[in-house]
Amino acid sequence: MLEPDDEFRDLADLARASGVTEPLRASRQDLPVDGHGAVSAIRWQDPADPGREARVTYLHGLGIDAHSFDQTALLVGEPAVALDLPGHGRSAWRDDADYAASATAPAVLAALDALAVPPGLLVGHSLGAILAARIAATAPERVTGLVLVDMSPDFAQRAVDRIARALETEEPFVDLDEVVDRAIEARVGDDRQVLLREARHTTRLGQDGRLVRRHHFPHLPAGRTSSVGRFADAWPDLESLDVPVLLVRGDRGYVSPKLERTFGERLRDAEIVTVEARHAVQTQAPHALAAAIREWASRHDLLHWGGETTVRR
Repeated sequence: MLEPDDEFRDLADLARASGVTEPLRASRQDLPVDGHGAVSAIRWQDPADPGREARVTYLHGLGIDAHSFDQTALLVGEPAVALDLPGHGRSAWRDDADYAASATAPAVLAALDALAVPPGLLVGHSLGAILAARIAATAPERVTGLVLVDMSPDFAQRAVDRIARALETEEPFVDLDEVVDRAIEARVGDDRQVLLREARHTTRLGQDGRLVRRHHFPHLPAGRTSSVGRFADAWPDLESLDVPVLLVRGDRGYVSPKLERTFGERLRDAEIVTVEARHAVQTQAPHALAAAIREWASRHDLLHWGGETTVRR
């Protein structure tokens, strides 16, 4: 049986386990966006100063949702928003199933306008990294720095498309344990508690009593396929930027040493940090990711943190 959908009920425990004694407070906002359907967001606020502006935006990867950045957001400790990308989480599905960055960027920008998010950092994982590059290139006035989490535009397109097809053919689950078992079998990760938390957020109860994914991909009509765009199209976006860029890659993730070298050659001013993790760095190595973001942002004075580089306590 599924527990009641109180999506934030475990945040206090997550903060304590992370060593964060003054955690941000999370709330959900659903934002109707003209012509795009609703975009759903988690707003992270400082309870001591709830009016303080959110200067970090988190954009998750393909097939997951905004909750994948929960622990990272708590550790970074800066007011932020984390969006469920169109077609994912609690955001609306697109009728054309086009989830390429060029198709979804307008909806995300409209959601950031509705949330009154000022210029700040964009932190994007996987598909969210490609989307972050598109937003930074098309709305440079909104972005002071860009963090790409385990993604390079040179990641093989055939692998991108294979992942999308796998999401479309994913069968329903008997229970959360089966979600976790399949994730471990697919080498998504090996920490059952982390994967169980992700499973709880990315599934819902279907009409037949089994669990189904919240995202659009396995619910497409027969014969229909989705699009996530060409990741290589992000190169012109990235090469047009005039803001600091940080790539945080997992040592067992999708950005191989070869892709890392190419990335560094094409974006010579970008900084690259490697951490011990698979592809989902934000759930597998949140402390290392948060520390990398804070240290980099501090050196570039992106969020006016001064010399502070430790996580929020």
